[in-house]
Amino acid sequence: MRSDQDENRRYEAIDALRAIAVMLVLIFHYTSRFPADYIGFDHQMTLPWQGIVGVFLFFIISGYCIAMTAERSETVWMFWLQRFTRLEPALIACIAITLIVVAALGLPGREVSALDGLKNASWTTLFVPTPLVDGAYWSLLAEAKFYFVFGLVFYLWPNRVLVLFTSFTVLGAIAQFSGLWSDHQALIFPFKGIAMPYFLFPYSLFFLMGIAARRSTRTVQTVVTAGCLVVVVKLWGGSAFSAWVIALSILGVIGVQLRDIKIWRSVSYIGLISYPLYLLHQNVGVAIIRWLAPWIGSPYLRIGIAFCTVVAIAAFVAWAVEHRFRQRIEIYAARLMSRAATPA
Repeated sequence: MRSDQDENRRYEAIDALRAIAVMLVLIFHYTSRFPADYIGFDHQMTLPWQGIVGVFLFFIISGYCIAMTAERSETVWMFWLQRFTRLEPALIACIAITLIVVAALGLPGREVSALDGLKNASWTTLFVPTPLVDGAYWSLLAEAKFYFVFGLVFYLWPNRVLVLFTSFTVLGAIAQFSGLWSDHQALIFPFKGIAMPYFLFPYSLFFLMGIAARRSTRTVQTVVTAGCLVVVVKLWGGSAFSAWVIALSILGVIGVQLRDIKIWRSVSYIGLISYPLYLLHQNVGVAIIRWLAPWIGSPYLRIGIAFCTVVAIAAFVAWAVEHRFRQRIEIYAARLMSRAATPA
């Protein structure tokens, strides 16, 4: 049985996994995501992975950590409040920074209006097709849907959460592989079909592996992980992409459970600021890389400058906004909820 003191600690292994995940995404976006002429390179760079594999690792971490958060939250409302206060302050700050940098430096074809920024910050993008301030924000919408589903399942049937979320994932797989209602105009992002909009498939596979790592025995974890990875192969075949997904999934399932492991401080710090870094890295970083092209010919030097810049901005957001305002908002909202629940 884990103690409250144990659960409130930060684990360096989880921060290291976050660092790996965000760096996989960042390097891909800075080298291979865009055409060479768009980003100011003299040739197209290629990597042996796609950025989405890092997001899949994030989803495994999220499945584990969200299950841990739910165990400490007294009500589903408090759970959702904690998730909102975890995401919203940094999201608002990063949206504002991204809009300013893109307006100042330019990023053709990827600019959005201030109104779109407000819609992104208010999460209406979940229900109304709206340009994303940064394309990387799609994963936040998947996370938000996961929080909603997991919160309902956990607080209605806490002892059956793994079985029920497994069933939820199986339904998504059935919808995906059968093509059931694939032309359905969904009411929620991504607005097409039912497998991904309503059942989070295939992202649910990775959330499920994280939940199993938190909520089951080693034997059950192994069975769940193996089952999910079989589906991965079914989805993407025996490709190099599948190999990356399988390797990172195994790393994630094992890594989230490591305790008292010491990680190089610089790596764990990148994990600590990984949320604002993820929000900022793509459009801000690419705008900087493009803007520097007339003065700096080396793409590697421009990538290095962009990386250092977005890390510095993310560190500031984490210090000045994310951790500072999160606790204040959560405490204030909890008091309001407590007063509302107290009979007059």
